[in-house]
Amino acid sequence: MKRETKKVRNLDSKEFQNKEYMKSIIFIILSVFICSHVSMVTASGAKVKTVTFKCKEITCEGCKEKITDAVMSVSGVKSVNVNLKTKIVKVKYNDSLTTMDRIKEAIEESGYSAVLVD
Repeated sequence: MKRETKKVRNLDSKEFQNKEYMKSIIFIILSVFICSHVSMVTASGAKVKTVTFKCKEITCEGCKEKITDAVMSVSGVKSVNVNLKTKIVKVKYNDSLTTMDRIKEAIEESGYSAVLVD
């Protein structure tokens, strides 16, 4: 019996790059689709809450920026409002994705105290 062998074609560099590029594009499209779908699912049943903290060490725009960046890096945070005059930080967040304790922790990790205001 004669044994059949398949011919394997070598990809030249340009073909390989095109295939890798297409894989990357497909991955990005799928990632965006999955993320947007997950956002829609969580947004539909999620409750947005607001928490307020007093941060007595806030003195300047740099402090405001540092706290804002730290809190916005917490998954589920929708917005941050830092008032320099009153030293109040108001945060709106999705309670199914994060907690006020995690937000407080982010403020404290950035170097500021965070006292919960009722």
